[in-house]
Amino acid sequence: MLSQQQTVNNIDLWQSVVAKEFAYIESRKEFFNSCTDRVAILQKGLQNPRERGTALRLFFYLTLPERQSLLDELVDLASVSHSDIELCREAILSLPKTWLLVNIENSAEGLLADGTDEEYRRLLELYINIDKNLTEKLVKRALQHEDADIREAGEDFQKYLNNC
Repeated sequence: MLSQQQTVNNIDLWQSVVAKEFAYIESRKEFFNSCTDRVAILQKGLQNPRERGTALRLFFYLTLPERQSLLDELVDLASVSHSDIELCREAILSLPKTWLLVNIENSAEGLLADGTDEEYRRLLELYINIDKNLTEKLVKRALQHEDADIREAGEDFQKYLNNC
């Protein structure tokens, strides 16, 4: 049984959470109503590990053209492991699939041209969730790479695709 003091402390903690969430909602609304260059601000936030999670959560409130304009930054973030990678992938996957299929390879090209097996693996993990043909194309590229680690990544994902 909770003591009277523990109950009061728990209620105070809850009220603090509620008040801070309300303040967050109000500040988010003010940001979207008053900020004159939301994309530039979020773009900068995506580059800062302390701000990245907030920028990724606010991404979903942008207009579709604004979200599409951040694809290069999102693909760059999706190509390396970090604590917000799942939220980054979710942001990318929220874009219209037909548009994504037309644009994602261009966004990834610079990363793959000088990439390591990490970039290949992270992008293959992303591509699997977008389209099998897109994934197969990157697997073939990885299998032909001069770097043995990248070829190994291609082999791993080729096995995965064969088992699907």
